[in-house]
Amino acid sequence: MDPLVQRRRPTPRPARRRENSRRGRRSLVVATVLAALPAVGAVAPASPAAALPFGYSDTLVGSVPVPVGIRRLPTGVVAVLGKAGRVHLARDGVVLPAPALALSDVCTESERGLLGIAAAPDLATTGHVYLYATRTAPSAPGGCVNRVSRFTMAGDVIDPASEVVLVDGISSVAGNHNGGDLEIGKDGMLWISVGDAGRDPRGDSGSAGSNDAAQDLSLLNGKILRVDPATGGPAPGNPYTGAGTASCRTRGNTPSTPTTTCQEIYASGFRNPWRFAFDPNAAAVRAFVNDVGQGAREEVDELVAGGNYGWPAREGACPQGQNPPCAGPTGGLIDPITDYPRSQGTYITGGAFVPNGFWPRQFDGAYLFGDGGSGRMWVRTAAGTVNYAVPFHTAPGMSDMDFVPEPAGLALYYVLTGSSQVRKVVFPTQPIPTASAPLRYQPTATAERVFDSRRPADGAAPLAGNTARTVTTGVDGAVTRAVLVNIAYVAPDSAGFLTAWAAGAAQPFTSNVNALAGEVVANAAVVPVDAQGRIQLLTNVSAHVVVDLLGTFVDAPGAVTAGRFVPLAPDRLIDTRDAAGADNAYSERADAPVLVVNAPVAGRSGTPTTGVSSVVLTVTAVSSATSAGGWVAVAPGAAPRPPISNLNSNGRGDIRPNLVVVPLGADGSIDLHLFAVDHLVVDVTGYFTDSSAPSSTVGRFRTLSNPYREVDTRTPFGFDAYPGPDTRELDPVVVPAGAIGVAHNLTIVNNAAAGFVTAFGEGGVPGASTANASGPAQLRAAAAFTRAGGDGRLRYYSMVATDLVIDVTGWFEGPA
Repeated sequence: MDPLVQRRRPTPRPARRRENSRRGRRSLVVATVLAALPAVGAVAPASPAAALPFGYSDTLVGSVPVPVGIRRLPTGVVAVLGKAGRVHLARDGVVLPAPALALSDVCTESERGLLGIAAAPDLATTGHVYLYATRTAPSAPGGCVNRVSRFTMAGDVIDPASEVVLVDGISSVAGNHNGGDLEIGKDGMLWISVGDAGRDPRGDSGSAGSNDAAQDLSLLNGKILRVDPATGGPAPGNPYTGAGTASCRTRGNTPSTPTTTCQEIYASGFRNPWRFAFDPNAAAVRAFVNDVGQGAREEVDELVAGGNYGWPAREGACPQGQNPPCAGPTGGLIDPITDYPRSQGTYITGGAFVPNGFWPRQFDGAYLFGDGGSGRMWVRTAAGTVNYAVPFHTAPGMSDMDFVPEPAGLALYYVLTGSSQVRKVVFPTQPIPTASAPLRYQPTATAERVFDSRRPADGAAPLAGNTARTVTTGVDGAVTRAVLVNIAYVAPDSAGFLTAWAAGAAQPFTSNVNALAGEVVANAAVVPVDAQGRIQLLTNVSAHVVVDLLGTFVDAPGAVTAGRFVPLAPDRLIDTRDAAGADNAYSERADAPVLVVNAPVAGRSGTPTTGVSSVVLTVTAVSSATSAGGWVAVAPGAAPRPPISNLNSNGRGDIRPNLVVVPLGADGSIDLHLFAVDHLVVDVTGYFTDSSAPSSTVGRFRTLSNPYREVDTRTPFGFDAYPGPDTRELDPVVVPAGAIGVAHNLTIVNNAAAGFVTAFGEGGVPGASTANASGPAQLRAAAAFTRAGGDGRLRYYSMVATDLVIDVTGWFEGPA
């Protein structure tokens, strides 16, 4: 199986060699091959050292002394807790200079401090915020206790004199294992996580792994509490009520504490539940708890009323101190939903559910959690899986996290205790583009070069990096809404990318062309134009750029005859690596310095003999290992060679495809002019109608205001990466049901070996290809117009393990 597709029949290559007639000096005519950079925000490919998935960014928000907690408040401001007792605020991605509150009696030894914050849902009207802090208490064992209090916040200030104590006297006898998180649940109640105090407050067991306070229901330590936020008393519906129970909110946790069961307890058996989080996507209350382990395993628990999570008998999914394989829980104890060994991290810290609809769809229903020791952050998917071998991010010292919606997208805020940093991870929100009014396609009489930075008229100088250039295409912007162009990226100084979009519009998140230093690579692209028929170009590095106009998409407000797209199942028309024959019909003639390959099209590969103005092809240039590189220009049969080319090969075994839309000659054929290219492969994917076709609205085009990224398996979103040969399905977000075809870019990224990807609508994988790679670890792409399946979906087959990026630029109308 070759890197294009398995050949249609086992005919051997012809014995004669045609390469000599195709070799020559590289022409100044530049060809066009799509190699669109698959980058959100039009940025270069991620460094191999980057910890985040592709497309995400991590930036510094500001500095706060020893931050241990972070929480978005209902007013949109972000509260950051300093361990020493200060509440800092961040607004619009900036830490404010003055703290909102500075408590003066906070204990900070060991793991003590200002540890948790929550706010009433109606904060804007009540001003109520809740704090969990270790406060001085000279008469208490250890000299400090943990206390939960309500305060009143006005503007950016929390009034220290407004404190109302809700729960008090929670033991901090050993200084560690304080827990300390607070949340207001969807039930309106205040939830509190409390650690086991490091040593049994009652004094009838021991310390560390022998401390059984988490199993003592007369103590608040080692528990999740659920209380009334108005009083601190037991919340209605708690599991422990009736005879033998009592409210424990202020009675303390000491050897003399009464042994009646505490009504504030919701769940027990925790060692140090440092952080917990509610699922904002759930209809009812759903919470995960991050419980720090002793010396073997760290765990995430799903909270249930009256649940006992096993500490100190259990640590993670094993008996204390053990690792799998191990005995399961007994006596009704509940194992975690996921846990990990010390080889992955040393103490679990923050966690947060991803709100649905903001990040890529794979994150809907997911839970992010991290480890402060290793800094690794993982994703637990909605299906309950965690890939511990591939962390989402790495940030040693991470103590807490929370999601914050921002104008640029949903941000994951987190704090690093050791470096006193507040940081955020952002995946930019991709705007949904608008579709144009219906359009029809008009091929240009002769393809025209409208811009060439090497020409004196266009500056005779490379485009400067990160400087937009406006290009006039010469079309009538009053009726033309988009152009089909070839954009060639010529010999960039270093690896770079280029983006094209309508003049005056916002720059899209995607880009159109990529090239390594010194390469000549191009993109066949549908680009919207402004009212003057102009587009804009931007390259991130210095490079020459060439733009060739191939056709226009003009207004078609009603039914039309000409310019409608008729999609076909991809089918191989010719492959010059095989001998010509009845089902591989082509002929050759020399026309120095090129070789002309003529291929009959009409009546073949689903193309009719009448009613066709232009045929839609994927043309792939195949170079030998010794080739210096060249180009291919495609023209109607018997027509003069056009003044532009359609695709380039960089030689040395290069395999380069491109979308080609070309009128047919009078005899229904096309001519392919090859310069220093050894072989070519041509696949048919559809055609545009001419004026003899029936009048209809089916097949009219709708261009998008900006390309829309439907798939990026590196992130991932859309669908997952290919582990090997496989077919993936896509129901495009921006393509309506009933569309018969899609204009899109496919980009192969991080491929394991030479191979190909084929886009198709339905049925089995066709004997054709859309995008190719001639070796491993390449960045190869191709534009395509592809028929949609009857179910409105698209299929993408890859013969190799690879990432794939898919950007949609428009769609073709189906029946009304």
